[in-house]
Amino acid sequence: MFLLTDRLKRLLQRLKGEDTARVFLKDTEMVMQIKRVAEQLGRSEDEILEDLMKAGMNSFAMHEEAVKRWDSLTRREQEVVALVCLGQRNYEIADILAIEPGTVKAHLQNIFTKYDLRSRRELRLALQNWDFASWWAKHQP
Repeated sequence: MFLLTDRLKRLLQRLKGEDTARVFLKDTEMVMQIKRVAEQLGRSEDEILEDLMKAGMNSFAMHEEAVKRWDSLTRREQEVVALVCLGQRNYEIADILAIEPGTVKAHLQNIFTKYDLRSRRELRLALQNWDFASWWAKHQP
């Protein structure tokens, strides 16, 4: 599976109205990568470019949606999400935030509803590329 690189993310952000192929062709390193992938998979460069664009736009849209949902959380819910994604259990989160474990559970239910998820595992997967260690260091209660 092709992972969306930072370079591709920047290119996608610059798109805004430009022809997709032109944006990629401006970056010779990206063109070389596309050629290598096309050769390895025995497909045309145009097919690879189209697949990359679809994957990139999907990833970009998913990231934007995750940010929008993050912004809908209360400060306390954000703290709970960060701690869940850092591997803390409910009782540990309760201890760190000086709240009751039942309150943590209630926050998690609200978070799951806002993210349209059903479990801690799904939450961690949805936000797996977010740097919660740095966020937590800046936002400790």
